Amino acid sequence: MSRSTESTIPSAKNGAPNNRQDNRQASRRGFSLLEVTIGSLLAAMLAVMASGVAFDISRHFAANIAETQVSSEARLAVESLRRDFGGCCPDAILGDRSQWRLVGRMIPTTREIRLCYDADRDATADWIAPDRVITYSLAGDRLVRSDAISGVDFTVARYVDDIDIVADAGEITFAIDFQIGNFAQSYTFVTRDVQ
Repeated sequence: MSRSTESTIPSAKNGAPNNRQDNRQASRRGFSLLEVTIGSLLAAMLAVMASGVAFDISRHFAANIAETQVSSEARLAVESLRRDFGGCCPDAILGDRSQWRLVGRMIPTTREIRLCYDADRDATADWIAPDRVITYSLAGDRLVRSDAISGVDFTVARYVDDIDIVADAGEITFAIDFQIGNFAQSYTFVTRDVQ
């Protein structure tokens, strides 16, 4: 009778572990120096591109903030001028249209204008009390509105680089230049002349 001998050496075919495969898998558990170098270079290039995009976005964001701020300040200046040139003093408590009518204007310099509102209903600009005198002038980088009678001054607009007030052909033109950092914008307000 012949006896068959069974092999005690495990075979890879029947699912038993193979020492050669174990050795290969053990040696491949980490990354090679070449793989780490290539991965690091790719990560560095990606970081450089992302920082460039982030810088561009922040620069445009800052420019948009400056543009929005200038637009807001210009709107405030135009609205204040529009109210004061509306025909009657906007600060008057009573709604009597015959009192506090805008009866005169004076432009001492191209950076200053004075408006006179009639208090005594004589339809003439006296430029002293009881008439009310409102002055718009440039003070540093601010457009300031001053009331000579009440003594109240307030800033109408900030970031004003220059203002040019010109009366010509029945109109008064306000050219207001704003600047924040490198951003500059000009606005023009035109109204009919008082005189």
